[in-house]
Amino acid sequence: MVDFGFSEEEEVFRETLRELLSEVLAPRAREIDNKCRIPDEVIKALAENGILLLTVKPEYGGQGASWVMGTIATEELARADPSVATAVFHLVEASWGKIVERYAKPELAKEILSKAARGEGFVGINSTEPQSGSDVAGFKTLAKKEDGYWVLNGEKTFISGIVEAKELDGGYVTLVKTKPEAGSRGMSIVWLPINSPGIETGLFEDMGRCGISTGWMRLNNVKIPEDYVIGEVNEGFGIAMEGFNRARVFVAAGCTGSAMGMFDYTREYVKNRVVFNRSLASFEGIQFPLVDYYSKLEATRLVIYKAAWMIDQFDQGNVTLKEAGQWAAMAKLLAPELSVDAIKEFMKATGAYGYTKDTPLEMALRGVMSYYVGAEGGQNIMRLIVGRFLFGKEHLPYKK
Repeated sequence: MVDFGFSEEEEVFRETLRELLSEVLAPRAREIDNKCRIPDEVIKALAENGILLLTVKPEYGGQGASWVMGTIATEELARADPSVATAVFHLVEASWGKIVERYAKPELAKEILSKAARGEGFVGINSTEPQSGSDVAGFKTLAKKEDGYWVLNGEKTFISGIVEAKELDGGYVTLVKTKPEAGSRGMSIVWLPINSPGIETGLFEDMGRCGISTGWMRLNNVKIPEDYVIGEVNEGFGIAMEGFNRARVFVAAGCTGSAMGMFDYTREYVKNRVVFNRSLASFEGIQFPLVDYYSKLEATRLVIYKAAWMIDQFDQGNVTLKEAGQWAAMAKLLAPELSVDAIKEFMKATGAYGYTKDTPLEMALRGVMSYYVGAEGGQNIMRLIVGRFLFGKEHLPYKK
């Protein structure tokens, strides 16, 4: 039996969250973009209402929510803050916090996650390097065991939440090479507190999603305890792929959430703007493109929620990570590109007004663009993932 509806619990959650965010987040969206910071009061409100780390188990400070529920939260956060900065803060912590919950030692997981769930810590992902982005296995940061510690050396870049992590004394799920000669079979994942001695950091000035910082770090003989390994040594590649699959679903929801919020904004504008004694909405040249993009966004949302459902099925042992990953990749492939195009059309519909900062359209475009250009995996990488699933490894468009 096919059911395209949300449960009563999910519907109530969406309605309640939308009402909350209309009060605590939406009125401050422009402030967040201008001041490049999510206010402490917003983070506190999200924490007090159980939104931060929603998907981790209650014993670690979360709500034990499904991935579908987490997807609803991401979508609503992006509607309220169309720059997607607040949605990014949420999705990074929820996705990689789940990895910490599933694979870190329980004592470490509880310490990390309970703080972050209260808004007093931060959990991020630390994978990209100057010479490797979508090529996850191509990074060079090394971890060597010395006297009961792991000693890390290397460089990471394009990291979300550098400032937030430092201020909250948080850290990162970090990909390292523990057996370099083994390629992807020599990859491990460790927990890296950002305020550890030996870490140098810097910032980039992004064009969008300005409310959450982006930066880089250099690791110079950084020592972390041996039990900070997440999962088993040299078996980090599969765990990393699981984390990216989880995050890509939320990324897609953030993009379409922002775009759908901008559709609602544009719809009201064209209904109320009068030219030649008619509303703008009554002109086919305005109405029909908006109808087209609304339809495409709704179709993409179906893919996104199917992907979220597949992650839940993976967690229940009903499907493989590869099967869930196919849907996550399709969601990430479709949502950013469509959302960018849709928001551009909405700007056209509002004319010169849409080009001003008196509307939220331009900050939505700048924010969603971050995922169009490659954050959380480039678009062509998503095509390779889906293509490999459809055609098999023997028909990959490149040779290993």
